[in-house]
Amino acid sequence: MPSLISVLAFGCVGMKDNQKKNNESDNLLQTDSRVGEGDVQDVRMINPFTTIFAIVVVLLSAGGINNAHAQNVRVTEGPTVLHANIAGQWGGHTFCYLLSGERNVFWSATAYSADKQSPTALIGQHPKPGSSLAPVVSRIQFDEPNVKGNNQPQMIRSPDGYIHAFIGVTYTTDNPAYNTGKLRYFRSENPGDVSNLVDRTELIPTLPYDSFHLRMNVGISPDGQRIALVILAISEDGSVPFNTPVIFIGERRGLDFTFQKPVSYAEPMGFFYPQVAATNEGIVIIGQVWDNADRATTRLMHLNWDGELINREELPADTDGTYFSFDLRPPDPTDWSKLVLYYNRQSKDHNDCYHELWEYDTKARRLRQLRSLETQYGMSNSGKWIPASDDSSVFINNPSMGRLHSWRGDILGDGEVACEPLPGANPLSLGYQATASLFAPNVLQGSVLSPGETYIASDCFNPGKKPEESGPCSFLLWRLSIGE
Repeated sequence: MPSLISVLAFGCVGMKDNQKKNNESDNLLQTDSRVGEGDVQDVRMINPFTTIFAIVVVLLSAGGINNAHAQNVRVTEGPTVLHANIAGQWGGHTFCYLLSGERNVFWSATAYSADKQSPTALIGQHPKPGSSLAPVVSRIQFDEPNVKGNNQPQMIRSPDGYIHAFIGVTYTTDNPAYNTGKLRYFRSENPGDVSNLVDRTELIPTLPYDSFHLRMNVGISPDGQRIALVILAISEDGSVPFNTPVIFIGERRGLDFTFQKPVSYAEPMGFFYPQVAATNEGIVIIGQVWDNADRATTRLMHLNWDGELINREELPADTDGTYFSFDLRPPDPTDWSKLVLYYNRQSKDHNDCYHELWEYDTKARRLRQLRSLETQYGMSNSGKWIPASDDSSVFINNPSMGRLHSWRGDILGDGEVACEPLPGANPLSLGYQATASLFAPNVLQGSVLSPGETYIASDCFNPGKKPEESGPCSFLLWRLSIGE
């Protein structure tokens, strides 16, 4: 086992990506460019409350960190409260509800409503330093009588700056045991600005699949001309087997993406939480598979651009537990032939917990392990791996659903790795109950990345949030500097 830092943690139990979803929604488009109720531009202190929380970090490596790989991580802006009344970000670490443009950071969420009336999707923007644009929150409200809920929007950015958002909407039917999910597609009216959104749902085919289980994700090709949206198809009468994996492949025509008829790319499976890389060598899908409740695993499927399966890999899961990939991104934003995936391994008894990084070579169709870091259960919360330069990177997570921590050092090699709290990134000190999931912009969704800098966001539990409720939560954003 490579040398590493052992960490002991005491506090709340670790966070998983298996929180119950606050069901899914659709129809009437409403946008509002003003910052309104629940939308906050600056940091707001929430009334403090009493929380018992302690983390002890014990560094057991000798001689410090290899300076060639050490990256100092510091907060340069934030936390900024993007919105103070959202539902928990369903899908957690798996999905990316944060995009980085040239002048704005874009985010998406679902508004929290205690009475669960008028489901509303939120798409917002936060200006980057030097931008003259104002913060914006656009609301897409779904008020049809049989609407039950909506997913958080899955966003991509095309190279010309337009934001494309895909939203899953759940409707009730006459059968109380069956709800149907539909897809909606919106595009920003102007590049780099989500003040106004245009409904382009008509471009999504409804045959041969028109009802979905709304675990979905989307990725854009390196040239921005093609996208891939993966989702699970269902049917009430069984004509479409439950949870049939299907893919929509879209091509850019004018300002919009138009889609071919979706095709099935694999056999039906349990719940599937996918990540998508739309590379020149095909579409790589890595997802969490819930076929076995005692041993949930991760599967990699590589498709060609016709939607045909050309390679399949199962990541190792030797004992009962959860074995999930929560992040996928290329080390080099200009070369997607190699993808690094973050793999979180936790045995059912919590005695064996690992943060792992694996590489998939899209040309050779080869999967290999780069690094395995053993840790204690309290430090095993999932997070985001952020490449900082050609030979260095950092990993950021939120142990025990608390303050953010940075793991730095020779993460992809066999040298020392240190884990330490990230100063200025402790929402508990501001009165929040906990941090849930973490999000970082990804070039696979079209984000514009700046060397030595990244953004991190988290949905944080507001004071008074009840465990059985999806909210209210606040969406917090930090800008980080990463450098030697």
